[in-house]
Amino acid sequence: MTVRQIIDGLERLGSRAALVSSGREWAGAEVLDATYRAVTALRQRGAVAGRTLSWSAGDRPQALPVRLAAMLLGARFSAEQPAIDGGDVLRITDADLSALDGASACEPRLVDDAPFSVVRGSFVWSRAVFCDSVAALRDALGPSPARTAVLSPLAGFGGDAVFASWSAGAAVHHHVVDASAASPAKALSFLERAAPDCAIVSATLLRSLLAHPAVALADLGSLRRIVVDAGAGAGGVLSAESSAAVRRVFGAELVDRIAGEAGLVPVERELRRAEQEAARIAELVMSHPGVAAAAVIPSDGDGWAVFAVPAKRASDDADGDASGQRLIATATAALDAEFAGTDLNRAIAAVERLGQTALLSMLNALGRSGLFTDTAAHTVDEVLARARVAAAHRPLIRRWLRVLTEQKLLRRDGDRLSAVGPACDFSDAALARAWDELKGEWLATVGAAGTIDYAVRNADRLPDLISGAVRAVHLLFPEGRTDLARALYRESIAARYQHRAVSLLVSRIAREWPGQRPIRLLEVGAGTGATSESLLPELSGAEVDYLYTDVSRYFLDQAAPRLAGHRCVRFGLYDINVAPRDQGFVPSSFDVIVGGGVLNAARNTDVSLRWLNELLGPGGWLVLTEPTVEEFWVMASQAFMLDDASDGRAETESTFLTLPQWNAALDGAGLQRVLGLPRDGHPLERLGHRVFAARTKMDRALLTSERLSEHLGERMGAFASIEIVDELPLAAGGALDRERLRGWAARRRRFDSRPLSTAASQG
Repeated sequence: MTVRQIIDGLERLGSRAALVSSGREWAGAEVLDATYRAVTALRQRGAVAGRTLSWSAGDRPQALPVRLAAMLLGARFSAEQPAIDGGDVLRITDADLSALDGASACEPRLVDDAPFSVVRGSFVWSRAVFCDSVAALRDALGPSPARTAVLSPLAGFGGDAVFASWSAGAAVHHHVVDASAASPAKALSFLERAAPDCAIVSATLLRSLLAHPAVALADLGSLRRIVVDAGAGAGGVLSAESSAAVRRVFGAELVDRIAGEAGLVPVERELRRAEQEAARIAELVMSHPGVAAAAVIPSDGDGWAVFAVPAKRASDDADGDASGQRLIATATAALDAEFAGTDLNRAIAAVERLGQTALLSMLNALGRSGLFTDTAAHTVDEVLARARVAAAHRPLIRRWLRVLTEQKLLRRDGDRLSAVGPACDFSDAALARAWDELKGEWLATVGAAGTIDYAVRNADRLPDLISGAVRAVHLLFPEGRTDLARALYRESIAARYQHRAVSLLVSRIAREWPGQRPIRLLEVGAGTGATSESLLPELSGAEVDYLYTDVSRYFLDQAAPRLAGHRCVRFGLYDINVAPRDQGFVPSSFDVIVGGGVLNAARNTDVSLRWLNELLGPGGWLVLTEPTVEEFWVMASQAFMLDDASDGRAETESTFLTLPQWNAALDGAGLQRVLGLPRDGHPLERLGHRVFAARTKMDRALLTSERLSEHLGERMGAFASIEIVDELPLAAGGALDRERLRGWAARRRRFDSRPLSTAASQG
């Protein structure tokens, strides 16, 4: 096929409809006139043979005469954004359309061998490849097509189908593809009105049409053939089941085409070629000594998604273990030296007094509902009813009653509870005195009193928190301020000890990291930045890529100006309750993960730990700080914000996992515990705040995507999206699950295609 044949087809159509789109009809002669005017306008804009024309005016009918004009001028047409060829690009936008329409027509001298080319994905098709593709597409329309329906973008596959239809003398009915018009109901209605003998449809839309309940009622009796755009951006290849369903439901012959290096080719042919090339690349990947298993599948254009499993390392290779123990020894020695002059016992006593005062606040809040104010006893159900406890908070108030009984402030007699001491012990006046005395002691040991101010604020509003009339988050962040939250995570002796322990250990890990690139560090639940505030100064001078994340963008916006001086820091969203792949993160992409008091907010700690372990590469470190005992003051404040747990906390009806439960959770996630602080016998041990350090995949080779890309070579590595995975997915029967691999690759493409500022911040 030649461009002359497309022009001839339009001339034969003459005054008859060549294109119907958005309620308007263009005759063949009108399309030719628009094409020649586009030639004039483009020449005036500087279009010459070899120059790239970039179309960015959306799915508009004007794309067709512009594409034809580009061919006649010997130019290169691209609908990709951004277009290739750097600055030598003539961009066609919405603003240019009126100029194109207003230009005078000037019929060019037709030259069938004009050296035009077409950009499609990562491929650049020559004139010969493009013309052969359109000729094959014309054959795919079937014998003597009269009317074609195109439901695919005119700047791409849909436009190719239009040219094929015109060369065969067929009229085209076009359905604009955008967010509002891509619904299956509107597409079915369009197909009924157009009554085509052939339809051009993306695989995505075709699947939606099959699933729509109205498809069985649609009058599509004229439809004889469906040509499917099976490119990655159009929904990919239809499964055998979907293809059979199309034939059965529509009663039409199905033809699929996919863009490849050789043009628009049958899917089966392209898949065979891709499988052969994938096998060659997989063989090259497997030749790396650090790879135990690999799989390669086609990605966008001529790209490849490579999945590699690290090989087992030699059993006598103990360098990594010895290095880790040396780091731990030097970090703990430095930590002990920093706190050598601190009066730990006095600071610990202040924390314990905070817990006891919080218990009195619980009794006081219940007393304000007429409970436990005399010798009367109450059942748990009576307490919940009299205190008007919101349904969401009933498990928490039951825990209140349990700890108040354990701490001998309530006594149980059968199913009834009563106060041990007189009501004056937890009266408003007694409680005010207790808080005042505690505040003085806290100031003396810490030098600030933000934590106490926050605890008092919650104690005053406990009845409203219990009933749900007030949300705990508004007390922690009054008027959107973070000053109370910042104090909470920094003031106490336990918080200070934990922050310094994490900083001293992680900074040593970073400085001795053996990789050939900056160490990649992910902080989850960064919140107000208490951990990073201590850690980042210690990382000065180390090569670090630090991803600061939280579930809320609010905290990222707060932290960005504060951390602007640390050039190694990026920002992104991460939710500990959502699988990493569903958030755009890929396995083995971090060397160190830090979390300060965040996993106690997980719905299921075991699952969240497994996800974090998945994100760590071989030899990676997970460093966490978490409470392991009930914190009474937390039960009277932040606990109102926590979701119900579905892990060990549900079994023990507690706010936090115990130390044995934490150790079991880390072991169950496949992590190797290497450090727990404070050590046995340390004064801070009795507060129950722990620092956990664990390592993972110590039996695996230190394989990274950078090293594997270097192994593949400059040409191949540039087109490979590499993931280091713990294992390859297997389908039933033990065969490689390629469908799941395609899902992994597609999910990564979806996140990688976001704007750079967002995609970069998501790893």
